[in-house]
Amino acid sequence: HGAAALKGRVGFRHHFYTGHPRTATIVMPSVVTPSKRTRRLNSILETWGPAARAVYVVHNVTEFPLASHAVLSEDRSPEDPYSYPQLLLLPDSIGFDDGVPRLIYVIRTVYEKINPDFAFFVNDHSFVIPEHLCKYLEHKRPTDDMYHGHAMKNDKLVFNSGAAGYVLSRETMSKLIAQWDRGDPLCTGKSANQWLQGNPALLTTQCMKDQLGVVPVDTRQHKQWHRFHAFPLTRLVSGHVDEWYLNKHRDMDKLMPDVFDESYNTLLSGVDCCAQDTISFHYVEYMESRALFATREALLKNPYMTDHELKGIMLTEWPAVGKDIGGYSRGLPKETDKEGWKQLLAVMRKMSSRQTQREC
Repeated sequence: HGAAALKGRVGFRHHFYTGHPRTATIVMPSVVTPSKRTRRLNSILETWGPAARAVYVVHNVTEFPLASHAVLSEDRSPEDPYSYPQLLLLPDSIGFDDGVPRLIYVIRTVYEKINPDFAFFVNDHSFVIPEHLCKYLEHKRPTDDMYHGHAMKNDKLVFNSGAAGYVLSRETMSKLIAQWDRGDPLCTGKSANQWLQGNPALLTTQCMKDQLGVVPVDTRQHKQWHRFHAFPLTRLVSGHVDEWYLNKHRDMDKLMPDVFDESYNTLLSGVDCCAQDTISFHYVEYMESRALFATREALLKNPYMTDHELKGIMLTEWPAVGKDIGGYSRGLPKETDKEGWKQLLAVMRKMSSRQTQREC
């Protein structure tokens, strides 16, 4: 613990532990550019997926045939249950648009067949730093309720962004499953309005709040810097995030004054955009995922490299063409943008410190 956890691109990784895993990262299908999904899953395999114990949720093994030996389904188990990534194969009865049944099936399967202390739910547009997830959970107990992520508001409901990812503890998963087994109409969606039925994560949030008393919390480092992010690094540093995203943070202190203070209403940018132990980014296409991973890896190996060297690595690794960057991300700052580069390099150093690396 505490030393840098340096990992090359090794593909499938066997984990050495007994009993159940401390964490598993459940990779749901992203609705954005599904045509690039296999490439995103491949880049996750080559970067953060093995260390995060990634489990890809798929409707068909053909979505990622490389992991056909590691299928978790109603009648199959991985050849090596300690090797990740794995595939969680959905039954034929759950279609692409069956959001609520899919999430219920996934949480139940994760709880019953993988049984991690904590499950981190993201999608294939996410970039995860598993060592920072381990650090965040270091002193937390799976027997306590947990629904942690990046809290935002939807009218009067405070929920965790599905894009930024959210963590459920074993305790909370077990309580959700108990509600579903009871046929609770709010939690199964039977009594929910059509809009909630089409937003399974919000439906689950409402269920946890009303039936279990489990709500989001302020997960910022020192109540200042966000750890879970619904946008990519370049947009967070520059502050060029969408207006709807800014709006979903306003007046959070009025909705839940016992949880959020006034500082939560404003998103910070520049060096303050991101915590030292940042856990996730979103809208990260497959080439940017590799670039982020390679840059952090280089900094962990050589923390004393100059800004000139660091900038050189980023220029070499980062996608430069619009279609490679992805529609929701942005490229690196222009050469003339000295301040933009200064901030970006500072954030890369900030979140690539050996002090924040933990294995679990």
